[in-house]
Amino acid sequence: MSLTIINRTTANGTKWSLVADQYGVSLYRGDQFSGYWFRTIEEAQAHLDAVDERVRAPRVVETPLDCSSFYGRGSDVYYGD
Repeated sequence: MSLTIINRTTANGTKWSLVADQYGVSLYRGDQFSGYWFRTIEEAQAHLDAVDERVRAPRVVETPLDCSSFYGRGSDVYYGD
C-alpha cells in the first residue's frame, strides 16, 4: 500500500495537501479534510487550478438598489421595526 502526499499553495495563500492512496485522492486544507475526494491526482490538481483562477480573476457583482423593498417614499425611507 503506497501513500503519496503532494503539498501545494494556491494563489490566496491557502496550503493544501493532496493525499493519494489506492482508493483515490483526498484534499486537505492544513491538517483538516476539506470534504473533497477525487479519483486521480490530476482531478485534484485541476480543482486547485480552478481555485487559483477564481482568486486571480474575481467576479465583481454589482446589484442595483431595489427600492421596492423599502417602506416610505423619497428621502423618508423606513426599513422596518
